[in-house]
Amino acid sequence: MAKFDGVLFASDMDGTLLNNKHEVSRENEEAILYFTENGGAFTIASGRMVGTIAPYTGKIKITAPIIANNGAVVYDLAQNKPLRTMPLGADFREIVKKLMEDFPELGIEVNTADDLYICQGNDVTRRHSEIIKRPHAITGVDEITGECMKLNLMQETGYLDRVERYMNTRYPGMFYLVNSDPCYLEILNPGVNKGIGLNIVAGVLHIAREHIYSIGDNYNDIELLENAGTAFAPSNAEQQLKDIADVIVSTNNEHAVQQAITHIDKRYG
Repeated sequence: MAKFDGVLFASDMDGTLLNNKHEVSRENEEAILYFTENGGAFTIASGRMVGTIAPYTGKIKITAPIIANNGAVVYDLAQNKPLRTMPLGADFREIVKKLMEDFPELGIEVNTADDLYICQGNDVTRRHSEIIKRPHAITGVDEITGECMKLNLMQETGYLDRVERYMNTRYPGMFYLVNSDPCYLEILNPGVNKGIGLNIVAGVLHIAREHIYSIGDNYNDIELLENAGTAFAPSNAEQQLKDIADVIVSTNNEHAVQQAITHIDKRYG
């Protein structure tokens, strides 16, 4: 029996696994390889869709289904198929058109299980396109095919506060709203979050909660940390995440995932 058999570790990407250049450090890469080669199940839990997670799989060894779109999609890379999808559950086209009418400076992205569409662009959507290495092309909402897994509303913080109040007033209780970045407000099915996704993955792998570990830095990682047996937060994390975490490790620029795996390694030594 390998050291980490029956152990699951789920990591957020941006601000956690990736440094501020949006790269996986050699130290993190080697630590993940050590964990997986010794039987560990390693996965990603990200607000990104599968297509913008996949380019990193050449750098890191993923051995469990990934949690994408903040949990709206749980995807088995080995079998190249979704294990679970949870669409927004509303007429996203009508919502997007109304947002475009009422908030002309708002960036609006529609995420399906397979693709990302920008319906209304701004400086934040342009920066996001550079980060995820996608063309910044505008698509009419009526041209989008597939079900919406997530709306990503993008603008500076004060503007997003107004948008959040608007969404809660116009669509009370219909959605789960969460910030994955100060400039991103994500709109999801109320039955979706990373913690639910983590529980699905653990169930598929028959891993007990006491052997589930997670790490994340932002508000969309709260449930990811709450549903782990042991939760880590990088020291660059939002204070609420640090308050939830069992262990604070170094920043995302100082190989936070490597430090977390070193901590796990000591438990199973």
